Amino acid sequence: MARFLLTNEKMFDIKHHNLVYDEFLKYKEAFFEKGVSFFNPNIKLFDNNEVFEEFEKRVIKNYDDSKLKSVSKYLKQLKNSSEKFRHFFACVVWLYNYPIHDKKNSTKSFEIKEYLGEFYHDDLENTVLKYSGIASYGLLSQYIYYDINFIYFFIKQYIDTKTNPQEIINNIDLYKLMKEISDENFKNMQKLSSRHMLNYLFNPDIYEPIVDTSCKENIVKHYLEKVNKNTIDEDILSIRKDKIGFELNLFDFCKKSGISKTAYVLELDDIEKSNDFTVSLSSKNYKNDDLIEKYKKQIENGLNAEVLVYNKIIKEVNKKVLANQLGQQLGFEKFSEINNKLEQLIHYSKNFDKYAPFDLLSTRGQELVYIEVKSTSGNEIYFSKSELEFAYEHMENYLVKVVKDGEIYDLLLNDVLYEYFECKNLINSWTIDTIRVKVDFNSMDIIN
Repeated sequence: MARFLLTNEKMFDIKHHNLVYDEFLKYKEAFFEKGVSFFNPNIKLFDNNEVFEEFEKRVIKNYDDSKLKSVSKYLKQLKNSSEKFRHFFACVVWLYNYPIHDKKNSTKSFEIKEYLGEFYHDDLENTVLKYSGIASYGLLSQYIYYDINFIYFFIKQYIDTKTNPQEIINNIDLYKLMKEISDENFKNMQKLSSRHMLNYLFNPDIYEPIVDTSCKENIVKHYLEKVNKNTIDEDILSIRKDKIGFELNLFDFCKKSGISKTAYVLELDDIEKSNDFTVSLSSKNYKNDDLIEKYKKQIENGLNAEVLVYNKIIKEVNKKVLANQLGQQLGFEKFSEINNKLEQLIHYSKNFDKYAPFDLLSTRGQELVYIEVKSTSGNEIYFSKSELEFAYEHMENYLVKVVKDGEIYDLLLNDVLYEYFECKNLINSWTIDTIRVKVDFNSMDIIN
């Protein structure tokens, strides 16, 4: 089943697949079997517990919950570390990055060099990633800290025990393992991309290269009508054996069954607020009817987009969690009123405040999620200063859905928010009123 990659919605030929998967086999032999750095075979990593002790001290105990980019956070945590630990950490990151299709190889290679730091030199092996990865992660890539930690605990247990990798992968309780090391306020993240991907890499004849739990659940529900969350992978394998065979790319079906596509930020521009008015001798008047029709159409498109997204997410909202989270924010003395208005609260901007920095309220696990909906007929969308400020403050719980031609896309917004953070002082001075974002809706060929 290993040949069913979902990198570009097309099945690769066997030759290309072998090139992609063989990279992991090379890594596995060096790192897991020989216990050496994938970048320098002369550096032994597991002759003692140094790399494990350093990782837990620097990355878990020294948890960084700031809104810096992950690379910046990790570089702070790696400061003054040994060559051995730098190589170990870069190897962990390689295993995280390697299967991600929708991340440029140039970015992956840059990160490896950054983490090796002063110990990087041109003679090192395998620092440049060449192939296109295995799965598109989309919004799941925002959980990189938890995915990196999951991979770390898998490595530690596998090196210590050399037992069946699937037994280790499927029994890791990430939250429990992190809390045993640190009292930080970690999220309880169990449905991680890395769990699915490690299962696939170590046993591609049993597991699908699909990293989204909800996608797997949709497949099982479609074919078997009900879902047992404890046997999803076994059920998909039985579906292949008994119903559809091994020639169908299940991820294509997954997208047709309601999984959102992903859109990517191409670039963003500052639109400076105008501070003055200049008299013009040229007429810029609109006919009243033209102006009314223009704005009516914009409002109509926006509302239609919100309704489309609302209809998609409404079944996914855990209303008990939503009520509890809103009760914590507004006060539990308002719990009765919250429950009475819960349906209306889900479509918040329509029913309560059209100027709110989000449109819909939803849930993810035990958390509240804010959803902003944008619509476009081209490739540009706009964010106000207040929307960006709110998104930045709620980065891990803020989603942007873009509707184009009746299709819903998840926008990877983190890059926009990081740029906002970097120029936050400028924005706070009100020299910038709006951010225009150019969006790529078709970026699947993302190799370089």
